[in-house]
Amino acid sequence: MKNRLYNKIAYLGIAAAMCGSMISCDDDVQTLDPKFQMVHISQALEEWDGQSCNMLFALSNEQTTDTVININLGLAQHITASKDCNVTVEIAKDSLEYAIENSSKGGIYDIYKNALLMDDSYYELSSNEVKLLSGEKESAPLGITIHRAKLLQDPVRTENENAIFVLPVKLSTSDSYSINPLVSTYMIMVQLPQIDPTKPDPTAPKAEIDGMKLLWNDEFNGTGAPNPEYWNFEKGFVRNNELQWYQENNAQCDGEGNLVVEGRKERVKNPNYEAGSGDWKKNREYAEYTSSSITTSGKFIFKYGRLLVRAKIPYTTGAWPAIWTLGNWWEWPLNGEIDILELYLKDGAPHIHANACWGSDTRWSGKWDSASKPLADFVAQNSNWVNEYHIWRMDWDEDYIRLYVDDELMNEIDLRQTVNGSGNGNSPLEGAYNNPFSNDYEGFGAYILLNLALGSNGGTPDDSHFPLKYYIDYVRVYQ
Repeated sequence: MKNRLYNKIAYLGIAAAMCGSMISCDDDVQTLDPKFQMVHISQALEEWDGQSCNMLFALSNEQTTDTVININLGLAQHITASKDCNVTVEIAKDSLEYAIENSSKGGIYDIYKNALLMDDSYYELSSNEVKLLSGEKESAPLGITIHRAKLLQDPVRTENENAIFVLPVKLSTSDSYSINPLVSTYMIMVQLPQIDPTKPDPTAPKAEIDGMKLLWNDEFNGTGAPNPEYWNFEKGFVRNNELQWYQENNAQCDGEGNLVVEGRKERVKNPNYEAGSGDWKKNREYAEYTSSSITTSGKFIFKYGRLLVRAKIPYTTGAWPAIWTLGNWWEWPLNGEIDILELYLKDGAPHIHANACWGSDTRWSGKWDSASKPLADFVAQNSNWVNEYHIWRMDWDEDYIRLYVDDELMNEIDLRQTVNGSGNGNSPLEGAYNNPFSNDYEGFGAYILLNLALGSNGGTPDDSHFPLKYYIDYVRVYQ
């Protein structure tokens, strides 16, 4: 996704905190004796205030170039070294772990509540050794390069926006002067800008979540039509007596990290029109609205795992945005339908719905496990809810399907209850008495559909709000 960030200031914090014996700047020591002939990190000593030695650097949100931090060795009171001193440097993971463990105590440890060890790919040390020469008051600098652009792409930001990435740089061994344990460790801390909930997520997808690996994804980067290797278009009048004519040019990647599905008030001639036909797909000479529906049918299916879709939905009357799946075998509803998201009217008011449907004993009539929540309830909790992106999630295993929005459980479907009926009375259809959501059939799975329907369950469109735009940030499947 493109880099779209808050106008909050990120900061790069540097703190000398722990020593080799796990004593922090204020543990059991109240003074720093300047007579100690010990080598230390000069920058840490400069910040020593008798209790802590923290230093913060402010960076602008727009800064994506590498940041270089230099540290030097020195002796107390800036004394000239009387002998050479070679000191090795290490990344002190144990020091950070100690700080995290003590973060509940507050004080100087409070900042470590959301601390995470910085990944090796996010930084470089110019050397693993620093040398203070005889006759010098300070060593040549050790350069620590922080790859800020890579940090900005870190996927942890989607789950823990307050995370602070920490690089604990520690003086490890010395061949002459002793190392001062109070000011021997630099905690290089990077707090990233929060993700703007009204804009696309700029982070890359995690390779693994909760023991599941990324199986398939589309981040909708670039411009133009969605990837034809991933998606098909539905065309024309398709289902539910809806008003829109589905066509390809209503779904485009906008160059900012979104697929935008647009509902338009425009007249399109129906090439299948037959005057007097009893088929609703044929008895309308024109469609008065257009939209798009894309599916992975024939291109990608999955069975079990986690589906994540981040999207911002239109909410005006007449809109019926959806994220859903269908089984790739058997006719509907014997193939099984899972509605991860639907927004449509219930009792005259817009509701967010999370449903599953499977076959009954009557053809084209399903059994439903449905749940819904008024849109007004979401808005009551967050007045800007309708202007923000939200993450719709399905967790699916052999026993349950659980549907969430922003980690709020909307519906839990017990798959012991989802066995199909005959599908057609006393003349069972293919798929009868099977479970479309829990089975061991090789080659059977669900494909994904993303669409913006108009009318029908969505209600009568309010033409004053057109065009409607349904923004889809990404689709990710883990297994």
